[in-house]
Amino acid sequence: MTGPDPARAAVPAALDRAAATAHLNAFITLDAEGALAEAARRDARGGPAGWCLVVKDNIHVAGLPNTAGTPALRGFVPRADAPVVAALRAAGAIVLGKTNLHELSMGATSCNRTFGAVGNAADPALFAGGSSGGTAAAVAAGVADAGLGTDTGGSVTVPAALCGVYGLRPSAGRYPAGGITPLSTTRDTPGPIARTLERLTALDALVTGENGSTPPPDRPLRLGLPRQVFAEDLDGPVRAAWEAGVDRLAAGGVVWVPVDTAHLAEFDERIGFPLVFGEFAAALARYLDVHGTGLTPEAVLDAAGDPAVGEVLKACALPSGPGYPGPAALAAAVAERRAMQAAYAELLAADGLDALAAPTVPVCARPLHRYEDTLPLNGRNAPTFATLVRNTSPAATAGQPSVTVPLPATDSPPVGLQLIGRRTGDRELLAAAARVDALLHGDRHHLER
Repeated sequence: MTGPDPARAAVPAALDRAAATAHLNAFITLDAEGALAEAARRDARGGPAGWCLVVKDNIHVAGLPNTAGTPALRGFVPRADAPVVAALRAAGAIVLGKTNLHELSMGATSCNRTFGAVGNAADPALFAGGSSGGTAAAVAAGVADAGLGTDTGGSVTVPAALCGVYGLRPSAGRYPAGGITPLSTTRDTPGPIARTLERLTALDALVTGENGSTPPPDRPLRLGLPRQVFAEDLDGPVRAAWEAGVDRLAAGGVVWVPVDTAHLAEFDERIGFPLVFGEFAAALARYLDVHGTGLTPEAVLDAAGDPAVGEVLKACALPSGPGYPGPAALAAAVAERRAMQAAYAELLAADGLDALAAPTVPVCARPLHRYEDTLPLNGRNAPTFATLVRNTSPAATAGQPSVTVPLPATDSPPVGLQLIGRRTGDRELLAAAARVDALLHGDRHHLER
């Protein structure tokens, strides 16, 4: 953008776009006054050029409510930015507001009973996915240059895929996790969502300080083609887009290496929920206490707007609940997670893979308010949450980095391609994703619409 006051031009345009797409219900708090004031300050003092950012409403932004999508936290206003927000603000980000989400991040549709359901920018009658649905919808609708979400089992990559944009779940521990309403200390991480892979890669560098680009290997890209689970039982449009993508990448020189992947899903089935349910109560109690909310986890769950969220967490994640896994089960899950990480490392190393590939989500987005519990899949009703996170949760449980890239447009709602890389190899994964993106979409760059 040119002109003497770029931030003061960018922010009103973003706010106009937010107003034009208000029907998506992407925001819980739209801070027009604050964003305009920040733009004026940035233009007056110089420094990094201002650009627009949206932030999921469980990541702290100083002076704005942090509801985590739940009624009990409506009045909680943090005094300081989360470190991940502070890093992006230092690089010129101007926060437009806080985005809607599945309550307490415990769901994958972003149909929030308190703040309303988030519509999909590709088709407002469909859900946006979750739990970071508001961020994905706002980015896909062109409201902001980029956004922040959080990911526990696919909460960044699932909505990014369903909305047709790019999302990164970084390696566990690579992004600062302070100032975020927790679900699972082991599995939670913030992650960026953007309309282009270039922007996504730039955001990653701004957060981590890893500015160097990773040179691509001087050989054909080698991708793992899953034999089990991840490419099975796909919705018809997803299967068509996936198979066309596989063929297109092969024609572009990608070497597909069939790999056994059933054991990765089996690990996740055994330890994924014990990690979340075993860690939730203690993590949330610490968070509520440190930030002086005066609340307990029990009080937050008793006031939950979505009975399904409150009931499952009270039953399975509070020590008094009948389904609580207990310290021994949590310790066993943490130990087995190390074996799961070793399994991913072995799979990627054995065949010299640059990444493991799969459809990000086995289904396309479904209509709002109709499929929150089950959804149709290949002639039967399948559980909504388990289906939406089936392909993303294993890597999240293990702490592997994953990125979702849109597959070429079809007549269906958006479909994403997930790439999973080695732990701490995020920059190499993004470089591999750039090669995949170029092969899928030609030499054109996805410019901001």
